[in-house]
Amino acid sequence: MDLHDYIESGIIESYLLGLASADEVALFERMRSLYPELNTEVATVEYKLQKIMVDDGVTPPAKVWNRIAERLTPHHKESYYSKAGRRGEADDPLTYVLQPRNNTMTVSIWWRCAFIALVVVVMALTASTFYFYQQFRNMEERLLRLYPAQPQQVQPARQ
Repeated sequence: MDLHDYIESGIIESYLLGLASADEVALFERMRSLYPELNTEVATVEYKLQKIMVDDGVTPPAKVWNRIAERLTPHHKESYYSKAGRRGEADDPLTYVLQPRNNTMTVSIWWRCAFIALVVVVMALTASTFYFYQQFRNMEERLLRLYPAQPQQVQPARQ
């Protein structure tokens, strides 16, 4: 395979989009060091991808930006240092602290119903197993009362 076919195979796009496997990435990096014209092709494809993203990009709704802004709350380093007993400088940059989201997991109602049904089936099987075990033990006791075990005499083997 020559260089032109290698470029046309789409490896550059896969590499830039992060879709290439580890082996393909290693081979591509080796090829870039051997063939400097690949770097030019990478820059061209990067430019084309950026242009596609800018031209055809979808602007997110305003409420998305508002939710991001709510999670980013500015805090001056001065307040942190003043708690520690030192004073912060006035030209300290702002630091942004991300507010973590609620880490609760939601489960579909169907999965909840399936879990409840599974628990009921397991409980029913456990109860029926216990019931039939008790019946077996009662039947065994009755049979032993009706037919007591008689010692059997062992007869010597004839030779």
